[in-house]
Amino acid sequence: MKKTLIALAAATAATAFAADSVTIYGIADSWFGQSKGNNGINQTVVQSGGLSASRLGFSVKEDLGDGLSAFAVIEDGLNLDDGSKTAQGRKYVLGLSGGFG
Repeated sequence: MKKTLIALAAATAATAFAADSVTIYGIADSWFGQSKGNNGINQTVVQSGGLSASRLGFSVKEDLGDGLSAFAVIEDGLNLDDGSKTAQGRKYVLGLSGGFG
């Protein structure tokens, strides 16, 4: 039973990464400088999003044959200073494209 489960998981993982086209894209924006803290003392800080919100995205396209293809776009915002996720730039899209008339 365990061998069957492991084989099934390995086959699923191999199939999941067999896309025709995968594009990784994003924006990495951070800055460092002086900031006045609550106690009135200047301190050097690193902040995320100096000019634009940072984000990381993946675009995947798979040809299914006969003029039909599947696509997915997964994009999420992130803070470069602490690695946490943000609500800005969040996009999850999954769909089919083809000659539907």
